[in-house]
Amino acid sequence: MKKITCFFILLCCFLFSFQLYAKEMKSLEKMSEQVKEISKKIKRGKFDGEDLTAWTKLVIKIKSEASLCVSNSEAAILDLKEKMEGLGEKVSGEDKEVTRQRSEYQKQKHDLDKKLAKCNLYMVNGDTASKLISESEKSYFKQKYLAKSPNMIALITTYLDNPVALLSNSGDFIVRHSGVKEMDVADIAASIIVIIISIFSGYFISKKLLSIERRRQWQDDFSENFFRALLVTLAYSFPYILGSSVAALSSVVITLEVEEVPFVTEFFVGLLVFFITITIIRLLLDPPPPAKLYISFTPTIAKSLAKRLRVLAVLGLIGYMAFYTIFSESITESNILLLRNVFSLFFVINMVWTLQVILKSPKLPKLRYISMLVIGVITLSLIAEWLGYRNLAFASRRMVMLTFVLLVIFIGISKLFRDLFNAVDDGVYAWCRRIHKILGVGENEKIPGLIWLRLLTSIVIWGLFAYIFINTWDYSGGIIENVKSYIVNGFTIGDFRIIPGKILWAVFVFGAIIIFSSWIRSQLENNWLRMTTMAQGARDAMVTIIGYIMFVVAVMAGLSAAGFDFSNIAIIAGALSVGIGFGLQNIVNNFVSGLILLFERPIRKGDWIEVGGTEGYVKDIHIRSTKIQTFDRSDVIVPNSELISNQVTNWVLSSKGGRAIIPVGVAYGTDTEKVRDIMMSIAEDNDDVVKTGVMPKPLVLFREFGDSSLNFELRVFLHNVDTRLRVISDINFAIDKAFKKEGIEIPFPQRDLHVKSLPDDFKNNND
Repeated sequence: MKKITCFFILLCCFLFSFQLYAKEMKSLEKMSEQVKEISKKIKRGKFDGEDLTAWTKLVIKIKSEASLCVSNSEAAILDLKEKMEGLGEKVSGEDKEVTRQRSEYQKQKHDLDKKLAKCNLYMVNGDTASKLISESEKSYFKQKYLAKSPNMIALITTYLDNPVALLSNSGDFIVRHSGVKEMDVADIAASIIVIIISIFSGYFISKKLLSIERRRQWQDDFSENFFRALLVTLAYSFPYILGSSVAALSSVVITLEVEEVPFVTEFFVGLLVFFITITIIRLLLDPPPPAKLYISFTPTIAKSLAKRLRVLAVLGLIGYMAFYTIFSESITESNILLLRNVFSLFFVINMVWTLQVILKSPKLPKLRYISMLVIGVITLSLIAEWLGYRNLAFASRRMVMLTFVLLVIFIGISKLFRDLFNAVDDGVYAWCRRIHKILGVGENEKIPGLIWLRLLTSIVIWGLFAYIFINTWDYSGGIIENVKSYIVNGFTIGDFRIIPGKILWAVFVFGAIIIFSSWIRSQLENNWLRMTTMAQGARDAMVTIIGYIMFVVAVMAGLSAAGFDFSNIAIIAGALSVGIGFGLQNIVNNFVSGLILLFERPIRKGDWIEVGGTEGYVKDIHIRSTKIQTFDRSDVIVPNSELISNQVTNWVLSSKGGRAIIPVGVAYGTDTEKVRDIMMSIAEDNDDVVKTGVMPKPLVLFREFGDSSLNFELRVFLHNVDTRLRVISDINFAIDKAFKKEGIEIPFPQRDLHVKSLPDDFKNNND
């Protein structure tokens, strides 16, 4: 029965792998046929720009899949060769099972050789088609972008031949094609009434928003300033946005039955976009008072930049109405080209003005040289447009401007996320401090694992910028497809295949598990383990061990997500053993000592210990080292091996109690019985001293007759030895006060000096 089950499982696996193989080869064969058709069309010259873009993506896809097929086939062939070498050469009389297995391996190798040959053929076909497409792209785009139309002088000359044509065409358009004729008078009247009501409603909502702003007490931080600016900006802009929204919606509803979208509808939609753009500019750079600027910009620069951007928004609305609506269809081509040239002049002038404002900003030093480059490019594009190279001018201006705007936006997004992560790490805001509390992280401590999410966020942000940047400049789409292929399918370095997509996923998995482990440790330490009968030291050890286990899980999960082959773990373990034998003895010694400390617990977190001349409290016990905070508030890092191999004094290991000794000397002739009674009374009056129980009671000892004093000792046991220094100080103060009151003298050392001889001139000098 077991043999039948195993056979059935192997058969299912074979059929499944065969289906995958057949599906993969079928996909490659289909794409190969498409590549052949592409080559024929290119040779005939039957294509346009969109065809070239689609063909480029297809060729890159087949080359990527064929390359992956070659890599997988070669790896499978090498694996089969190792298995065949393991069986050895065929000998007479060998076991039938060995012969059958060798035949099976040879058959599989034969199939893989055929598959490898096909995949190599597909790669060759892809390379051939790629060269043809590349040559065709150069010819096509050269013809497209270097095409010349009438220059500015020719357009002005044509306009002067019939200067009233532009005005007559515009007037005719307004009368016949604006869309007003297609609307019913009642619909127009109803729309006007609804628009007026919406504007007044907007003013009402605006007053409500301003009253909310006045009633609230605002804090001076980023989030509060942002929400205040958002509230005030919306209050001032809401009537315009609501009115234009209702106007756009009304015009769309009224003209639903009209086949071609009328100009009036396009006008109101453009007006709505214009008001939204103005609102965003005002929110970011010039929020109305009492709101304040919340981004790190010089106020005067921000106001100037907002002013220039508003002018550009007006020009954008005019350009949209003139060149991207049905209005442009009613004007002759020469007049439209002339209007475009004039519009480009105003646009470039205002764009240069805007960039000069950015150049003056001390907050954006990195954008200065880029701004100068953009100024140069758009100026050259204007000259090219006036000379008649409009396709080249529009394409270069669009790509450069889009790149610059994207760069500014992504710099802002990057700074926003950087400030956000810094705020979370430093606990700047109340919600950040709540996150610290939930994860069990100290007020001045960084959140573990957040650095990996910070790194991943930066990679994603700038990776997205790179994608849009390449997509803007890559007219054929080939670079994007290559990048996608490298990210998804990876690339080979030696015998290793690196897949960036999996690596990014691994970084996210690792960081997420580390942050989750912080939450688990916090819950264990503050909630779950407190409900058990475990001692504090045992709870601390449990939390530390689980933290390290979660770290190992995070590492293993990250490696697994990155595609790490754990079959090589034996090789890695062997390399580690050699490393341990040669240079990692101390690290392993400290690691093992850390495990002993956690399980045996001769010292615990919070214990008062002395080791190697260092005295203080144990703050943390890690796998490699232990942190001790001295009474001077300095942190001393002690390797765990020293705590295991050297003598350690733990004042609070078995009990919090401990002894304090206070030596006192009194003058000769003092009533010793009285001294004993005073010291005993002081000890019994101190609340920190043990008077009853298993520990000895206070004791006064007359230790010796000293050179200058009668020496006593007051020995007391304390409830908590942590208070030892304070209790000794309190008792000393009390003894000094009591001795002064009773007239008991505490002598200072006295010495007799015997002079054997004096200098000859001593007497004369004294005289």
